[in-house]
Amino acid sequence: MKYFILIVCLFLVACSRNDTDELNADYGTPQVVERTVDAETQLGHDFLNEVQPILENRCVVCHGCYDAPCQLKLSSLEGIDRGFSPELVYGTRFSEIDPTRLFIDAHSTQEWRNKNKPFKPVLNERDQTPIANLQGSLLYQLVAQKNIHPLPDSKILPESLDVSLNREQTCPSIETLASYQEENPLAGMPYGLPAISSSEFKTIEQWVKQGAPMAQPVAISAEVQLHVDEWETLLNQDSNKAKLVGRYIYEHLFLGHVYFPEVTVKADELPIYFRLVRSSTPPGEAIKEIATRRPYDDPQVDTVFYRLRRDTGTVVTKTHMPYAFDAERKSRWNKLFYNHPFTVDTLPDYVGGDDPFVVYAQIPSKLRYHFMLDEAEFTIMGFIKGPVCRGQVALSVIRDKFWVFFAPPSSKYISSEDYDDFLQEQSANLKLPSNESAKQRAVPTWRKYSKLEKAYMQGIKDSLSSIKDISSYVGIESVYTGTENAALTVFRDFDSGMVLKGLHGEAPKTAWVIDYPILERIHYLLVAGFDIYGSIQHQLVTRLYMDFLRLESEMRFISLLPKEERGKELQSWYVDATKDLDDYIQDGNFFFDKENSVNYKTQTPKKELLEKLKARYLSGLNSQTRSQQARFVNSGELSQLNSLPNHAIQQLAPNSFLLIEGKKSTQGYTLLRHNQHKNVASLLDEESMRLPELDNAELFKGFLGSYPQVILKVPEANVAQFIEQISLVSDAPSYERFLDNFAVRRTDPKFWQVSDQIHALHLKADKTTYGLFDYNRLENR
Repeated sequence: MKYFILIVCLFLVACSRNDTDELNADYGTPQVVERTVDAETQLGHDFLNEVQPILENRCVVCHGCYDAPCQLKLSSLEGIDRGFSPELVYGTRFSEIDPTRLFIDAHSTQEWRNKNKPFKPVLNERDQTPIANLQGSLLYQLVAQKNIHPLPDSKILPESLDVSLNREQTCPSIETLASYQEENPLAGMPYGLPAISSSEFKTIEQWVKQGAPMAQPVAISAEVQLHVDEWETLLNQDSNKAKLVGRYIYEHLFLGHVYFPEVTVKADELPIYFRLVRSSTPPGEAIKEIATRRPYDDPQVDTVFYRLRRDTGTVVTKTHMPYAFDAERKSRWNKLFYNHPFTVDTLPDYVGGDDPFVVYAQIPSKLRYHFMLDEAEFTIMGFIKGPVCRGQVALSVIRDKFWVFFAPPSSKYISSEDYDDFLQEQSANLKLPSNESAKQRAVPTWRKYSKLEKAYMQGIKDSLSSIKDISSYVGIESVYTGTENAALTVFRDFDSGMVLKGLHGEAPKTAWVIDYPILERIHYLLVAGFDIYGSIQHQLVTRLYMDFLRLESEMRFISLLPKEERGKELQSWYVDATKDLDDYIQDGNFFFDKENSVNYKTQTPKKELLEKLKARYLSGLNSQTRSQQARFVNSGELSQLNSLPNHAIQQLAPNSFLLIEGKKSTQGYTLLRHNQHKNVASLLDEESMRLPELDNAELFKGFLGSYPQVILKVPEANVAQFIEQISLVSDAPSYERFLDNFAVRRTDPKFWQVSDQIHALHLKADKTTYGLFDYNRLENR
């Protein structure tokens, strides 16, 4: 049977045509085909239960995010039917491009075909006959090509297969496929990975031959619909107050995957997810999502309705941000917003929508801050994850690992009664560059906003100066506690990152203390206001402004150190900083220049401070929550990976997944390499700021991050040998010998088997946070 399939593939590829006229003559002219079938039919059942799992586990793992090759997103039937575009989402450009967001910027395949830069099909759109469906399907022909030309029997891919992240993009259409296959025989799909199995291929072939019928998931149950109706009713009340609250909630949750924890989900199913969207139609009618570039842009309709639109796409880890809508959340929002005795006299317009301190001035800032703090992990995750699949420009502004703490909602710096007035007075200094950034030059903009930031810092100092015995207001007790979200660990992996509730691993070099104005500006700068389709000017100005928010957060942490230590500590974080930045931070006390109330007992105050803050955080949690956060492997044989010699660490990938195979079960781990820097204020030359001799590694239980670069698999009996060999790695050749023994390379015939094993473990750990990993960063070494 296997040889028969190969013979059929050879025949089909040999017969493939590259001339549009001949294709039209043989199979008719292209036109959009309706492929949607009812989930309850046999074709729908076959797609959902046989075809879709193959597409997800073999295709979406490379075609699931905005940086999917050729913008081909195979994570939904709408994405499959839309097809591909050669236009790059991530690239250097000096003017913005039209957004191409699925479900938002076009609502049918025909609309995608009619775009100024149209998407082209990967499925047959000519005569719907079995032979035409196979001949005219780019997806099928490329999968068949891999069967004809499998990966060579070697450990490393040949140079002709470029798998680097920024490789030159080649996007053949069905009309130009023949020449592409002749020039790139090994470039079949999955690209740079082993072929799918013969049974999987046969399933895909049969599906394509039938015209690639696709079904949406089974309709939601009456129970789920009741929850949808309940929440849409809450979010669409008629009063000005409710309308402003709904707008605020939407602008903070528009990227979230909303789900209902109170709905029972079968053991083999994931939660049903929804997106909170703006619609021109009220609850009870079909949703007509309002497409704007940013969530705070003018919707151009008289009345906006906030609706829950089902997300039917495959869940991928990179963009998965779950957010629970349950009875506890509803009670909390009623207390914070709907039942709170504040009034909204008039609704603000949408001019200056990127200025939350003006737009939402009628909602007390304390309540807004509580809302963001309740799910601080989600709030910070917005800029670490969000829709940005390549965030080097934005994420180069943070270190590879740091801890985050928060100022309490009832700030003692300024009385709560006066704080809203203070924010209004400072609103000009708190203004963000988001809406203007596409036309601004980077360095002059940095200087302009540095003056505004300095003025804001001076405003805080002036307010503090009126408080007697100010030291008693700045101490350990001035850090928020009491919930899982009160402290976070942030990891950066070059152009991606991850956030965990709690304080994980060894104490980091730096830490942040965030207050409400910082947190709100982070969201409106890097989440609500960031445009991945924007110009390079927009990206650079956004990144430069984030310098101020990082510095302000760091200054709040440094203010908790002894006064004489602050300037020295700050300077150690910004070695070889630019003159502009050095001038800006030369006064290490410009945020707070008085003594604080922290009682230090050691000669290592920063270490002592972090230990005190960690102890305070843990004291606010129950024992079960504390045990759930124990992800750092600090004991047992594997903990030796936390103290690898530097010569070994320098060879490690930033993110390595590790499988330890026991007799009864397999355990998953993540080995992270943290890159150290002189400073993280260098705009474009990050490599010159590196301090590789100070890099360190940490091991964590479970799979962290979205992009594994290396996959390691070790029998439990060989763990000692594994640790010994990795410790002896000293250069690239010795690292490759180590990989020979323990790596599951992208060329490994068992790659897909191991991939399935990883995803099964990931799902078992927590189905709410589960999503497919992305293999676009897998190394070829």
